[in-house]
Amino acid sequence: MIAETWERVKDLLHRAMQLSPAERSRFLDEACASDASLRAEVESLLAAGEQVRSDFLASTPARRLGEAADEIASGAVLTEGQIFADRYRLVRKLGEGGMGQVWLAEQLTPVRRLAALKLIRAGMYDESVVQRFQSERQSLAMMDHPAIAKVFDAGATPQGQPFLVMEYVAGLPITEYCDRGKLTIAERLELFVQACDGVQHAHQRAILHRDLKPANILVVEVDGRPAPRLIDFGLAKAAVPQPGGASIFTQIGQFVGHPDT
Repeated sequence: MIAETWERVKDLLHRAMQLSPAERSRFLDEACASDASLRAEVESLLAAGEQVRSDFLASTPARRLGEAADEIASGAVLTEGQIFADRYRLVRKLGEGGMGQVWLAEQLTPVRRLAALKLIRAGMYDESVVQRFQSERQSLAMMDHPAIAKVFDAGATPQGQPFLVMEYVAGLPITEYCDRGKLTIAERLELFVQACDGVQHAHQRAILHRDLKPANILVVEVDGRPAPRLIDFGLAKAAVPQPGGASIFTQIGQFVGHPDT
């Protein structure tokens, strides 16, 4: 979907969500006119939103409160300064998504270094989420390229919360780095080629990233020279069966990733 079309879809989606179902139909009749594909796109996103809301409401308040209490009791609620898995001190939260959290952590043993610690959100240990997380760990373990963030460690807490420890990339999104540094066309293309080399390395190992965007291509400086790092293989898919026969496939009607990507 081109950028202009997506901006139009987002605008219509936002406006339609403020209306009742009956009002939405009349609104889309006027706003989309004869553009059937535009209307279909908006309606599919509205339907997906209703399904998510329905699934959430199906969980009773008592159950949600109970899950929250269990998380607190099990130590699943993370805080700055907390020692995680006996060897990582949590520094600060870097981000949080639908599946989990990413923390900046200081590894204490056997070496001291900063790392990005990624773990499934407490209470979300259902089979499909755990499988997707394990698929990311396996994908990263299969790759070894300077343009792909390295994996340092992986495991699970005593409560069964899977985690992944990766190289901490303290860089800027590739577009922001290029703009701030006022890179020339030639310099931008050189950086882009390096990122493409990393993507090609993944493809040679039958790993499809599926969420490539500037925010997932960070640029750091190594010896004064810019170097891209591909991060977040959480939506990666193996194009061939993984060792052991495990494979993750997107289900029909299942939405993964962010709409902007």
